[in-house]
Amino acid sequence: MNLSETADLLSAMSAFDRRTIGDGDVIAWQAILPDAAFADCLEAVKQHYAENTEWMMPAHVRRAVRDMASQREAAARATGWAPGQAGVPRGQALPEAARGERLALSDLPAAVADLVARVRAGLPEGSQEALYPRRAAWEREHAAYLRQQAARPNPHYRPRTLADVQHRHDWQDGRCVAPGADPDLCGGDPWTQLDR
Repeated sequence: MNLSETADLLSAMSAFDRRTIGDGDVIAWQAILPDAAFADCLEAVKQHYAENTEWMMPAHVRRAVRDMASQREAAARATGWAPGQAGVPRGQALPEAARGERLALSDLPAAVADLVARVRAGLPEGSQEALYPRRAAWEREHAAYLRQQAARPNPHYRPRTLADVQHRHDWQDGRCVAPGADPDLCGGDPWTQLDR
């Protein structure tokens, strides 16, 4: 359950036992029930308050959810359905894959492989940027960074700021008094040197 569902669950409980609910309560309950399904937890609350008058705690919810899961598994075993594939006979069940493992298309039954092929054929072609926008943006940024790192300075670039003009020339009273100063470059106000 997420925090919103946990808050809804606590609200349902408060209808029975008039408990007050704060942010701390929601966070604490969610920390104990992160892997529980909201529908199962809500059913556990209904079952608890249908038979008990005591205050409900997270342990009561976990116990009831665990009992519901074991009852479902027992029902699935009794009907001959494949585990996790309700309504599918064991002989027609899809192979189970370990967590994180991907099945090859050749491992699937022919009907499933045919369905996958038809769905793939009907999908529009997507660009890498449309499918993975963050990766494409990162690749653009990284390429720009690599271009900048491999770049060589422009030999024709001459920065023309007031600081550069003052650094190259010794200005006093609006004229350059630096030794060997060129009168064409140094004549006049230092601010006008920026325009040349």
